[in-house]
Amino acid sequence: MFYESNDLIIRPYRDGDEGSLAFYSNNKLIAAQMPAWFPSPFTYDDALVWVADNLQSNNNLAIIYYGDVIGNIGLRNINGSEAELVLWLGPDFWNHGIGSRACQWLKESAQKELGISRLHAFIKDGNVAAERIANALGVKIDR
Repeated sequence: MFYESNDLIIRPYRDGDEGSLAFYSNNKLIAAQMPAWFPSPFTYDDALVWVADNLQSNNNLAIIYYGDVIGNIGLRNINGSEAELVLWLGPDFWNHGIGSRACQWLKESAQKELGISRLHAFIKDGNVAAERIANALGVKIDR
C-alpha cells in the first residue's frame, strides 16, 4: 500500500525512518491519547524496534509530510473482515487534515486490498479530533 500527494506520502517503513519517527512520536500529548502498548517516552531505540518490526509489513505505515516521518497509520488485530485502525501524528501536525486524509486512504485501501469492511479504533474520551475522523469514516470507537 502506498499513497502520495504533493505534501503527504504514506508508505512502508524503511531503514533511516527512525530519527524523525522518534523525534515526532516522543511526545506526552501523543502518549496520553494512545493505548498502553505505546511506549512513553518513545525513544530512538523504540523507533528502531518499531521500524525493524514493520519493514516487511504493510500493517503499519510511515506518514511522511514534506520529507519527515511525522507519525504512523496502520491496522492491528486483523480478524477476517475487521481490523483496528491505529493513527498517531506529532502534535505540530494535528488539525491540519493529515489524519483525516490518511485514515480515508487507509480505509479505502484496506477494503480494496484486504477485504476489510469494518474498522474500529481505540479513542480516549476527550480526543475530539479522533472522534470526528472516526465518525466521518464510520469507524467504531472503542474506549
